[in-house]
Amino acid sequence: MLTFQENSILQITTWAEKTWTIPELLEAADPLAGEPLAARNEALQKVVSLAAQNPQELSKTAQLHLDFWENFQTQKMEQHAAIFRWTVEEKNRWELTINELGLFYRDISGQYDTTPGAVSEQLFSNFWFYGPLRPLPDLQLREKVISTLKQGFENPDCASAKAHFELFEYPQQQSLAGLAWEEGDHVRRDYTTVRPFGIELGHTTWRDGWSGTGFISFEKFLHLPPTEYQIFSPEIRAKIEQYLGKTSLINQGKTVETEPKPPTPGEKMDAAEALLQNPASEEGATMLISLLDYEAESDYWRNYVFNRFFKLRENPVVQNFLLECLRGDDEIRFKKSRDVLIFWGLQLGEQALADKGLLKSLNWEDATANDPDFRAALEKVGKIITWKS
Repeated sequence: MLTFQENSILQITTWAEKTWTIPELLEAADPLAGEPLAARNEALQKVVSLAAQNPQELSKTAQLHLDFWENFQTQKMEQHAAIFRWTVEEKNRWELTINELGLFYRDISGQYDTTPGAVSEQLFSNFWFYGPLRPLPDLQLREKVISTLKQGFENPDCASAKAHFELFEYPQQQSLAGLAWEEGDHVRRDYTTVRPFGIELGHTTWRDGWSGTGFISFEKFLHLPPTEYQIFSPEIRAKIEQYLGKTSLINQGKTVETEPKPPTPGEKMDAAEALLQNPASEEGATMLISLLDYEAESDYWRNYVFNRFFKLRENPVVQNFLLECLRGDDEIRFKKSRDVLIFWGLQLGEQALADKGLLKSLNWEDATANDPDFRAALEKVGKIITWKS
């Protein structure tokens, strides 16, 4: 059962209670596991509206999950519903149904479920980022499932739409000798076995006996974050990685450095000024113009940038940017650019830009009306200000 609180969700199951914060929900590979998919989808859609208010407070993983749930429209899958059927080792039959709720694996032969025909559910985002929940040994089938889910994205070019788990051919090695392990003592023994289609897991205890055979796909082994599936010892993990010819996220994380924080506006300004000790520095002008990313927060940055242009007459990046503003649809930037040209003409003594008739033709009303006189004046100004670059 799920209870929505101000900035969290309380999940109560038969075994435990857990309060999920917004970052935790978006960080987790399989949030709200144990709840019906319909309830989980609804909860995550609500989380999106809350998290989108302060996305900068989220980790890179959480931001990617947020992007997924902002762009993936579960209702679109209703019209792209699909059913796939396959066999594993010629005897174990499986069926996958995809609909507006998620992915449903039917273990027809009872390979991993004690009751043949039992169904396991998987959240859309869990499959997309981390891989199949049950065996999907054929690469073409995995590609078909990915193609089916792509239909659910509102924006097919968003970051998450391009971040699905890696698609690769499984090794065709005939002998898997040396890829089965037993660990533990008389109280509990754990068993790990690599199969051609994934990894089987199980354990026995002195009290309960055999747990039954579990399964984790190669994709989940590689992509799940370090907090998941710690059952693999470093030695076993290394052997499986060697078999796959790939490095899992857990081991990649040991060598990947934390990404540096983006510079603040003040730091950008200092960097731009250092570069613009040479007024012709294109890199410095580009850095200066990037401060306009913050103009929605404060007029200060817009005023600072355009006022700084007064002293950058011969910088080609500035010249071209001013022309872009005069051709654009932002009235404030248009008028600020015109002010820069007036300064260059009157204060720097550049007679061609001091032409009152020319400057009079560069007005916002004529620009929006696409007036012929404006177009002619803009062409003339373009030639004047760029001839030095």
